[in-house]
Amino acid sequence: MNPINKIILSLLVLVGFACSDILDKKPESNWKVEDFYSNNTEAQLGLAGIYSFLASTRVYGSDYVIFDSGSDEGYYNRRYNENWTVGLYRHTSADLMVERLWVQLYGCVNAANMFIELLDKNAFDEDSYNSLIGEAKFMRAFSYFQLVSWYGDIPLRLTYAKDQSSNHVAASSQADVYKQIIEDFTFAYQHLPHASDADYIPGHANKMAAHGLLARVYLRMAGQPLMDTEKYALAKAHCDSVILDDWHGLRVDNDNQGYRNLFLSYIRNEHDLEESLFEISFTNMRDMGLQVDGKIGNINGISWNYGGEGYPFGYAMLNASPVVKNMYSDIDSRLEWNLRGYRYSNGNAIEVTSTMSGQYCPTKYRRWEPSNWDDLDPAAKPAPGTIESYVILEPVSSPNKNYTGINFPILRYSDVLLMYAEAANAEEGMPSEKAIACLNKVRNRAGLANIEEAAPAAIASKHAFLKEIQDERMRELCFEGLRKQDLIRWGILGERLAFMNETIKGDPNFDARKEQDQSYLRAGNNYDETKHNTLPYPLQEVSINNLLDQKDNW
Repeated sequence: MNPINKIILSLLVLVGFACSDILDKKPESNWKVEDFYSNNTEAQLGLAGIYSFLASTRVYGSDYVIFDSGSDEGYYNRRYNENWTVGLYRHTSADLMVERLWVQLYGCVNAANMFIELLDKNAFDEDSYNSLIGEAKFMRAFSYFQLVSWYGDIPLRLTYAKDQSSNHVAASSQADVYKQIIEDFTFAYQHLPHASDADYIPGHANKMAAHGLLARVYLRMAGQPLMDTEKYALAKAHCDSVILDDWHGLRVDNDNQGYRNLFLSYIRNEHDLEESLFEISFTNMRDMGLQVDGKIGNINGISWNYGGEGYPFGYAMLNASPVVKNMYSDIDSRLEWNLRGYRYSNGNAIEVTSTMSGQYCPTKYRRWEPSNWDDLDPAAKPAPGTIESYVILEPVSSPNKNYTGINFPILRYSDVLLMYAEAANAEEGMPSEKAIACLNKVRNRAGLANIEEAAPAAIASKHAFLKEIQDERMRELCFEGLRKQDLIRWGILGERLAFMNETIKGDPNFDARKEQDQSYLRAGNNYDETKHNTLPYPLQEVSINNLLDQKDNW
């Protein structure tokens, strides 16, 4: 069991006993929040609370999949409703998802602020104290980075909410928010443990993750909307901190299985610390009465329409676009893992080949595989009264129908390599030898030849190499919650949505008379560059914060 989950479970048990005792006894003392965080157990409980805001179905457990949809990677596939409003660009300021993401991220910020203010410095030695504070600042910086990326100018809250007056905070400029993010991540990499340390707890923040995420921050600042291009050098430097550390690396196994086995580790709740610098950890423990799970692999996984509880069910609401499929060559091993194309219906495992099918879904977070891949052949149907066998990939004997324990990747080493290549290309005006080598490491793991051999034109200029990096990020990092923000910082979200719609309409299986096929065009048709690169402030927030005015166009 994940250490954080053990702590939360213990706390729930204690709370249960406390509630029982309260019914029979008068309180003998008053507990105050100011008296908490006075020993390591209480500190770990506090950190668990901070992490729990992100390990929620309202963020990385489910809704973040919806927020990142509506790019050239994929789209909502239910033609008969528009429940994924943000991914379809049909949201308003009153949208529940717009509000929930804001509330969860600020909840994480508030919990971190409380921890930073109230942790008893006298109860710890200096290194332990700084490490604990560094972890809280890491999470605060990460939450603020998500907030500024999705909402733009936002209130910068650096003390925890004590009363109603705490609501009233004006929006700070993005530059000021980024200044705080940089300060927090800098403190974090200076004081957090390395993932190789003997006492490091998998799933927690660590030194190199702070470096890597700081590189992501600087890349965003160098792009839209700030266009602070001097930050490319800093992004490159922080990627170099991870690369030159020489501990993290790509998982490379025999027969080009490294990519597959890495994602099996996310599905099985195993931490591949060398490639996965930071991830949101889930464990399916609903049977124990503790909800710390998500819907990864269910809403964005393979369609499963058979049985109920105990089966690896998949609502499969996210379709992969033909753009991402067309990005791969047939020899790219990542295609087999990310877009294998299959489903399970009425006891029959069926291959899905057409991108116009409502079941052409990503297979990156697959809950199951057929025991015999030959069963996918349309002619291979189960005998009457039988079902085709399958293998459950999750580490459970009886899967929950609606929830999974699949971990969500936040930062991988391959991302660090691609960020270095992008930043170095921008700073130096041409792809350097090292930038090309970083790209080739990612390509080679997928079974592809070096780029200078496979496509020499891709390294002929700064512009050509950037385009290659943009495509490689899709091939390597698809469906990991990065694509939409990448397209926004490159200033090409609208361009890519238009390209996706043209690709869909040009697909040989596209039928303009079918509502299903037409539904795939909704995001591209609805997107408005003047308003959709950031979210509106939640209506509720504008109502209770007297110093926050709604954005133009909302």
